[in-house]
Amino acid sequence: MDRTLITVVILLIFILYIVYENHNLEITFYTIRSKRIPKAFHKVKLVVLADLHNNKYGRNNEKLLNQIRKIDPDYILVAGDMIVSSEPDNLSVPYQLLSELAKTYPVYYGLGNHEQRLLPNNTIHYKNYDSFKNDLQTQGVIFLENERVLVHRNGETVALTGLVIHMDYFKKLKQPKMNKGYIEKLVGIPEEKCYNILIAHNPVYFNFYTSWGADLILSGHLHGGIIRIPGLGGFISPQYKFMPKYDSGIYVKDGKTMLVSRGLGLHTIKLRIHNRPELMVVTLDNIED
Repeated sequence: MDRTLITVVILLIFILYIVYENHNLEITFYTIRSKRIPKAFHKVKLVVLADLHNNKYGRNNEKLLNQIRKIDPDYILVAGDMIVSSEPDNLSVPYQLLSELAKTYPVYYGLGNHEQRLLPNNTIHYKNYDSFKNDLQTQGVIFLENERVLVHRNGETVALTGLVIHMDYFKKLKQPKMNKGYIEKLVGIPEEKCYNILIAHNPVYFNFYTSWGADLILSGHLHGGIIRIPGLGGFISPQYKFMPKYDSGIYVKDGKTMLVSRGLGLHTIKLRIHNRPELMVVTLDNIED
């Protein structure tokens, strides 16, 4: 066979594989076991949405919606970057998805760096984000911008906090060191008597989240490392760090857990290799003493 033809065939197969990787969801399931989880939250299911970046699965994200309806979660938690900050005039994709979900499920929205770029002190496009946020709040979506809510269920409570760290911590080069006590200054101390769930978009600061007192951290941001190497993990982060430590999956320290989603979409470099987009499902499991 002609070498040129072989090259073309290999290239075509590679392109088709990339298209498949970008458009076929993988649903992942995690069970988090802790005696701190209230009995009323035993077997509660959370769907975690992260890094959609205006991506669509079918018309009006109907394929994604259908998958979530099959799972039938108790709560939906957004771990940031549902939008693309360079497209501030087009927030319709995440708006349609979340407004539809809010008809059936409680939805809690933690911000990512792309939402933060549209906040008032950062951009002239704040009005677009403000309308997006206000319209979703009208439909019941709860935004957590360095805020905490107590989620009640059958007389018991879980604390849910959405963390918004400074944009400098998302820089591609020379991120500042995070100081001890920084998170406490932003969101206060955790609820001592509650199981504390922290939505923190950037997983790089895992040690600071656990030191603050989070029992369960939900993150995204690193897109699974874009290219995943079997046995080694993600290859590169959005900050151009090679082999990022917290690229995807589950991490445990001192009995506290962080789950990092590979995300539902991409932006700028729309490439996934051995790295399908992820819809994360988390089941809480109360362990009896």
